[in-house]
Amino acid sequence: MTEFEPFKNIALIKDLPENEIRQLFECCERVVFEKGETVMEEGEEQYSMFFFIEGEVVISNTMTIKATGRGGGFSEVEKSLVRLSAGMVSILGEMSVIEDLPRSATVKAFTQCVLYEITKASFEKFVKTYPDTGAKILYNIARVLCHRVRRGNKDIIKLSTALSISLTRPA
Repeated sequence: MTEFEPFKNIALIKDLPENEIRQLFECCERVVFEKGETVMEEGEEQYSMFFFIEGEVVISNTMTIKATGRGGGFSEVEKSLVRLSAGMVSILGEMSVIEDLPRSATVKAFTQCVLYEITKASFEKFVKTYPDTGAKILYNIARVLCHRVRRGNKDIIKLSTALSISLTRPA
């Protein structure tokens, strides 16, 4: 099996014509991350996205919490949000090819991971060269982001409800 075979089955792009998928594939670099390696770091200014082929990752964010004990104050801790497999998500880091802001989360390999990285510059060049295909891919990315926003909204409601209940209970 060639490297292209698993790439063309990525959910985000699998409905595109094979020649268009091949053009995108040519813009990417295959990257393998071993278990425990950092794929991307929250706050770093790297502008690329990854097509997720194989493996599992853990996504986390830094949280500021009030420290207990002497001195009080605040400290930062890394909080794992979710563990995802290549079968669950097609892309990682997609926001960085759309906006010029630092990474919003840390992604670490939970198992060995195979990804294909495309830089923002290469993606923009691809979209300009193949505008119809680029529009289809951007539409699919928008659908992924909409899904994540909806899921995040539901999570916020759950957390707000739990906080409200805990604050109204007698001590």
